Amino acid sequence: MSHSVGGETSMMSGKPASELFSISSKIQAWLDVEVALANSQAELGMIPVEAAREITLKGKADCIDQSALLSDMEVTKAPIVSLVRFLARACDGNAGDYVHWGATTQNVMQTAEILLIRQSHQQLLNSLAGCLEALALLAENGSDMVMAGRTQRRHALPITFGFKAAAWIDELLRHEERLRTAEPRVFALIFGGAVGAMHSFGSQGEALSKSLARNLALHCFDVPSRSASDHLIEYVLLLGLLAATCGKIAQELYVLMSEEFGEVYEDLGDAVVGSSTMPQKVNPKLSVNVIALAAQLRAQVNLALEAGQVSHEGDAASSKILYAAIDMACPLANKMLFELEELLGKLRLNPARMRTNLELSHGLINCENVMMKLAGAGLGRQLAHDVVHEAASTAARTHRPVGQVLIGNPIVNRIMPREGIQAALDPESHLGDSVKLAIKLARRARSEAERVRRHTALLGG
Repeated sequence: MSHSVGGETSMMSGKPASELFSISSKIQAWLDVEVALANSQAELGMIPVEAAREITLKGKADCIDQSALLSDMEVTKAPIVSLVRFLARACDGNAGDYVHWGATTQNVMQTAEILLIRQSHQQLLNSLAGCLEALALLAENGSDMVMAGRTQRRHALPITFGFKAAAWIDELLRHEERLRTAEPRVFALIFGGAVGAMHSFGSQGEALSKSLARNLALHCFDVPSRSASDHLIEYVLLLGLLAATCGKIAQELYVLMSEEFGEVYEDLGDAVVGSSTMPQKVNPKLSVNVIALAAQLRAQVNLALEAGQVSHEGDAASSKILYAAIDMACPLANKMLFELEELLGKLRLNPARMRTNLELSHGLINCENVMMKLAGAGLGRQLAHDVVHEAASTAARTHRPVGQVLIGNPIVNRIMPREGIQAALDPESHLGDSVKLAIKLARRARSEAERVRRHTALLGG
């Protein structure tokens, strides 16, 4: 983020997401906005160019006694009033007289919040790209790794683990698209003075708004009303939706790690301890972190929606609610994706257990294939369904393999030979497009991850 007068660059770039919304980080973001405002006003002749240069020179947190500033903020209960005082005092000559020219607290605080969100957003998308790359490898390696597909938590049809990973890739790509297409709405300037109608800027209000948006690399609202918060609420909602998917992925992997399934596990090394009292335990760590973070992130959605109940042309209560939601949601989202990327990178697959679990039903999982082949051979779909359903019920009741029951059924024998029944009950013969989709989505995930990284490099530039 560069400002036109003096060529100074924001001091905020490169901070980890966990620190982005700290008070020291916010102070620098507020200063960045004040500097950009002074530069835009100097461009338009609203304040002297020399004043803008001096404000730019002193618009750094290390030019201000932050401890004294924080103490003053406690007294004034108005953070931007205190900031403006300290920045003005730090400026030489009469440059301080032009700090915060015509602006209001909400203008500065909301714009600064957006700048911080954008930096968090860049890190978020880069982590999302990392998740896509990790899933691409899992989809590729598991493309032909046959396992039980489950619906209502019971065996449904045979799939491959690669297909499962492909479905997650597809879902995460939709989240990336939502986040990317929301950028022009979310990263937009609302800078219209006390109520949004540009009262203090004379005839240059619109020009100032456009100049400031350009200097901050933001889009620009047509009506900079202080009561508008839908764009920031939308962003929190999008993060909540992302958390729903990430939580779902982690929750499923968490279940598949249990001894009863044993189909995947986290490879964390021997030094990781599972329990303080049960030395044999190897507990999942990363999956539970993602589950917990995703739940906390989803909880911010209701708070953000509450912030939409703004009265008249703006009120501080709604702003405080919204900033609280954002300040929680953005770091949580980044931490969640960081943990998910690590989880996916350290996830190991157990194809032998997948095969063992697949065979628990002794062929029942392949009944759809038998039904469709009988239907296609002339039995018709409905009668074929009835015949196979009866055979499946008999097999379950008598604890016999369903193939044995089908082979003994005279209706089936008239249409399908023993070899045909056995072939239809082979899980490998009824995987649908599992393998093809796994390979296709693995390639797409890698390609899209590269595009996402290129896109984030340009954000805010």
